[in-house]
Amino acid sequence: MRKLYRSRYDKKIAGICGGLGNYFSIDPVFIRLLVIFLLILTGIIPILIVYLIASLILPVEPPNTPAFEFKRLYRAKNDRIIAGICGGLARIFKMDSSVMRLILVVITFITGLFPMLVAYLVGWTIIPEKNL
Repeated sequence: MRKLYRSRYDKKIAGICGGLGNYFSIDPVFIRLLVIFLLILTGIIPILIVYLIASLILPVEPPNTPAFEFKRLYRAKNDRIIAGICGGLARIFKMDSSVMRLILVVITFITGLFPMLVAYLVGWTIIPEKNL
């Protein structure tokens, strides 16, 4: 039976999102984005309390724990116009980055400028950068 740990190596604050990502075999960036979305949706206090309690309850993963293999989302250093988010998403979805940029523009106009601008800025700060 697999156990849930706080990540020792893939952490930004306490390793909760990294541990959840390893447990569910998904990229922890998606867990971090979900936590930020829930923080905005529910107000900061409830999710912050749950996060703090989880950081006290969950143990840190033991050293030499095998790493799980899954696709990681990175911002593309070599396929970027602003931050490389569309280049990284295009690599994950195996499509041309120009098509991904067009999709982003359409979604921006459908939802209004502000929500996509906030999402892009959050992605810019959370998603790590790498040459792809």
